[in-house]
Amino acid sequence: MTDLITIIIAILAIVLIMKIAAKILKFILTIAVVIAAFYILTNYGFLSGLL
Repeated sequence: MTDLITIIIAILAIVLIMKIAAKILKFILTIAVVIAAFYILTNYGFLSGLL
């Protein structure tokens, strides 16, 4: 369940970034959100079993 919440929060963050930020900033912030979500999922979520 927390995995799903993490993914939803990451997607919402990316959508907000796309609406607000400038082009170069969008790219950097989007990558940061994806990395943060991946980090959370690998440490606490379903991906922790794979690594």
